[in-house]
Amino acid sequence: MTAGGRGRLIGCGLALTTFALTACSEATASDPPPTASAASTTAASHLDARGLRYKESLVAAGIPAPPDDTVLALANGICGQLSEGTDEATILAHLVPMAQFASATSDSGLTTEQVAQVYLDAAEANYC
Repeated sequence: MTAGGRGRLIGCGLALTTFALTACSEATASDPPPTASAASTTAASHLDARGLRYKESLVAAGIPAPPDDTVLALANGICGQLSEGTDEATILAHLVPMAQFASATSDSGLTTEQVAQVYLDAAEANYC
């Protein structure tokens, strides 16, 4: 796969995940529209210690290192849903698009469901 093709896939995965995670959260009229995109990521990391721990736990589980913006979107989305009382089965269902992408691009042999569970467990243990 070319670098451009991989970038487009990451962008699609990020867009799907952002949509899935924000679709179930309650938005108000005063909330600004989401503006994050894969193109806005920079080479310098802007993750704090929690974000770095979360990203490192994903990599340690065999999930390809996502861009920092994706790490933040995942962690904030998962933790936000947990704090709102969303049940884990619903959160896992919302993680499926991103987990499918990570499972397909990883050599770890993890299934989509396993990747989604890693996203959730790692966020609970390292970020929330």
